[in-house]
Amino acid sequence: MRKVLIRAGMSPMIYHSPAEVLGCNLIGNNLGNMLFPYSVSRCLMTEDVEIHALTVQERYSEAALRKIDENYDCLVLPFANAFRISFVKELKMVTRLVKGLHIPCIVVGIGAQANLDKLPENAELAQAAREFVEAILEKSAKIGLRGEFTASYLEGLGFRAERDFTVIGCPSMYLYGGRLPEMQVKPLTKESPVSINSKIQLPQKFHDFMYRSRKALPEFHYIPQVIQEISMMYQGKEMPRDFVKKLPSRFPVRWDDEIYVRGKSYFFTNVPAWLKYLGEKEFSFGSRIHGNIAAILAGTPCFIVVSDQRIRELAEYHQIPHILMGDLTKETSIFQLHEQADFAGIARGHQARFGHYLDFLHENGLETVFDGGISPEVTPFDREIEEAGFEMDGLLPLACLDKGAQRERLREMGKSKVLCQKVRKYLRRKRIGLDME
Repeated sequence: MRKVLIRAGMSPMIYHSPAEVLGCNLIGNNLGNMLFPYSVSRCLMTEDVEIHALTVQERYSEAALRKIDENYDCLVLPFANAFRISFVKELKMVTRLVKGLHIPCIVVGIGAQANLDKLPENAELAQAAREFVEAILEKSAKIGLRGEFTASYLEGLGFRAERDFTVIGCPSMYLYGGRLPEMQVKPLTKESPVSINSKIQLPQKFHDFMYRSRKALPEFHYIPQVIQEISMMYQGKEMPRDFVKKLPSRFPVRWDDEIYVRGKSYFFTNVPAWLKYLGEKEFSFGSRIHGNIAAILAGTPCFIVVSDQRIRELAEYHQIPHILMGDLTKETSIFQLHEQADFAGIARGHQARFGHYLDFLHENGLETVFDGGISPEVTPFDREIEEAGFEMDGLLPLACLDKGAQRERLREMGKSKVLCQKVRKYLRRKRIGLDME
């Protein structure tokens, strides 16, 4: 039995309560971080492969590194926008981890972050990125990048395309291999059940657009994705004062906002429940790239307002309908965007993109459940998910619950410090399979 260690905030195959997920921040600040390890695990978990999860947000001792080398065949590292200044500390931790190991270390999807039409310009980030890539290339054939923007960034650091790296897009898009769920595109009307997502730090014109869209589409539900918003919605915590420089208008910034009081919002602590919810919607739109990729994986059309390069390169690579933030005006209508969108474009090049993804995995010595042209309906990973017993309903805001339910939720969250101590021990022993120091 081969054993693969994968970078993840929590194992995709193990149930954690909402109090554990929020109290320990097992989503790594954003729900979107659940998607990458989920998809990669489904792909790599063959009948003779075990997959365990590992957090890279700490320094591992020499003893712990030896145990990883002795117990695992490789370390797989799915990333998001890791080439950004706010991630430099963790990037350095990963570099130290990789240098200390002797097993293959494979990066499956990593991206750079910058404003539109700009490259990251920071000397500390450039040095950290260069050292990270050099360390990974000593333990793998090449690195898988999210898009052409990141490729340009690495070329500027002296690395070469198709020798050191290749563009594979986001691994979450390959959850089902070379096929995507059939997408039924229905006319968008005021009765359409839709899912929306947003980002508080975006310009006011974006929030005005989303407000107009909510008014025009009253059958909406809003999905907060970042830990600060989720904590506010779920347990009534105030938005941290340093979270955003200026609070926008027409955005839910209080736990008792109308959106929450009316029960027009959900959040999720596992991917199956998130996909189930999105599969019941007819359209998803907003600024969150993985909130909308999740919709694609549920067979639901989506549209993205692109605010930076990390989103743009993925939307362009996977041909996801989108509009640049700069092109948004006071007259922009979600109905017009929906009508003009080419939703079929997502599927047209998907098979070829997936083939390139498989080639990348094979070049790095990884086997998959899709090898030999197979596309199984039920995989070993699917059976693990079935046995995990995930709760499949979205979690409602605190503000829309009765007083008894509110007290029970707050009582549960009040225990989160104790829960987290237990969870951290569990993550080290049971989930990783090692008693790390």
